[in-house]
Amino acid sequence: MSSIKVRVITSFAIIAIVIPPLVLGGIWLDLLAAFIVLSGGYELLGLSENVRKWPKWLIPMEILFVWALLFGVSEKLAFPLLGVMVLLAMSMPVISKAVDGRDVFLLSVYLCIFYLFGMSFLKLYAKDPLYFWFMAIATYLCDTAAFFCGSLFGKHKLCPRISPKKTLEGAIGGWLVACIGAFLFACCVDLGGFPLWARLLASMILPFSAQIGDLAFSAIKRSYGIKDFSSLLPGHGGVLDRIDSLVFNFVVFYALLVVMGI
Repeated sequence: MSSIKVRVITSFAIIAIVIPPLVLGGIWLDLLAAFIVLSGGYELLGLSENVRKWPKWLIPMEILFVWALLFGVSEKLAFPLLGVMVLLAMSMPVISKAVDGRDVFLLSVYLCIFYLFGMSFLKLYAKDPLYFWFMAIATYLCDTAAFFCGSLFGKHKLCPRISPKKTLEGAIGGWLVACIGAFLFACCVDLGGFPLWARLLASMILPFSAQIGDLAFSAIKRSYGIKDFSSLLPGHGGVLDRIDSLVFNFVVFYALLVVMGI
């Protein structure tokens, strides 16, 4: 089977798995968030395997910590507990000689980023499920348009030390198409409490932050000498390879709503 066919089949499988929880909400949405935290944790923290072996209990412990913050404690308690867990992660080289001081980066980033991602994911859906679709359009329309604009018009490299194939023309085209598409969607649906100026501002910011997120995770992969975070999704790589931009945009969009007082 060709790589394109595998990629297409996997894409339909992802859609079939993701859409029902987003429609049904409730426990199904929680399970989807928990799966992303689990799979993303093993992919990100598993990068240590390229350098040294960690104690077998360390990665499950980190994932359980994030689950506890998202589903096991009150929001008021979650933030101070996150601080304690980050300090514990920073102390791991003292606790275990198998953990190097450089590994603190992975431990701390996973705790912070995936707690923020999971919290933003659940909060945004609770506010209005349409917020999720608005953000998804801004994210993935940018990725798709950037690919085609780069293929057709790309001449100047965007950031060759991180992603040699991405071009400035592709980035600009992706941003412009996603900005227009997201704004049109926001104007065509009832996003309660989301004024026109806020829809325009979010439509401009989210495609940009999506591209930053994609490059940021690409930089991590390049630092560890890998092409994909895992092979969990045939033709697509790992879960993080599919949601790298989305991780950034969940946090950015939720922050925008808080700043705007929405």
